Amino acid sequence: MATITKQKVEEINNKCSNNWELDVFYFLNWNQKTLIKRIPIEDNNYLEFTLYYNNQNQITLNIGKFHQIEEKGIAISDGMGKTAILNETIFKRKNVNNLIEYTNQLTDNELLKINAEAKVKKSDGLFLQSEDF
Repeated sequence: MATITKQKVEEINNKCSNNWELDVFYFLNWNQKTLIKRIPIEDNNYLEFTLYYNNQNQITLNIGKFHQIEEKGIAISDGMGKTAILNETIFKRKNVNNLIEYTNQLTDNELLKINAEAKVKKSDGLFLQSEDF
């Protein structure tokens, strides 16, 4: 299991722009540094954006729509969401600093624009396809 100090998390978060932060849960479970940001939308819903490297080492954005169930303290998502490749460059290494640099461009307005243009992932038969959001 991966480990990281609070100081290192704060260091990464302080380098990020536009309220992006390290997804600590994902790092601790899969030992990969990804960045995450949530934007509230209509009643008890929010869009969750995850900035990461895909399997070809390209910078990619995953978008999921979540519904917060406050009385249970959880949020749920239906389907697989959307994905957009932000940079076609194939990087040699999955360096978190490249992701951090990208957060300068990813304001709330830019993220909402990308969401509006991105297509919902197609179902592979195993997972549900999301409704468009």
